[in-house]
Amino acid sequence: MYYDDFFFGKVNVKKPVLNLREVISLSNQVSCEFFTNQINRLLFKTGGRLTLSDGTSFPPLKDFLDSILVEQAGFVELYARTDVNNNVEATLACDIFFPEGVITIMAHWCAYKTMRADEIISTLLIPLHLKGLHERTYIVFGNDDKEHLLCDGDIENEIINFFKLSKYPLDITSEGNDRKRIDEYCSLVKNAMMENKGD
Repeated sequence: MYYDDFFFGKVNVKKPVLNLREVISLSNQVSCEFFTNQINRLLFKTGGRLTLSDGTSFPPLKDFLDSILVEQAGFVELYARTDVNNNVEATLACDIFFPEGVITIMAHWCAYKTMRADEIISTLLIPLHLKGLHERTYIVFGNDDKEHLLCDGDIENEIINFFKLSKYPLDITSEGNDRKRIDEYCSLVKNAMMENKGD
């Protein structure tokens, strides 16, 4: 069942999926407050669920987070999916919980090779830290198995768990490339946290 929404256009109420980049383009025309109100209104209309999809491995999550009132995001959950790309072990997804429901960011976030792993750091993990959302973000390993993204300020453990979730874990005992990548990712996260505190 489709209906024409005055702001978002044609929406399938029973299976609401919109293009992430098109939604961001709409957000650029209005204030963060107005846009966030429209997000909540649409979530109420669709029964509390909305998927924003992106067909790439580098979705503009940062732009979306910049377009909303971040205080309206109660918490965030990161989890693995196996229904997006059959050619890889898993892709990552991000659920953002608003007052009126949940927005799922569905993209091709995957760590099956170094370039893609770099992308999930830069386009998923870093934006959450830049907006301060890491403090209320959880990694979901299973129905009864989830933990804070950043536990006790241990950034290295955050990186290790993040890649464990991706189904392409990094070897913490390695003295080679994995060790170097862990150190680089930790440095990027620290810089993002410092930038957030500076704001």
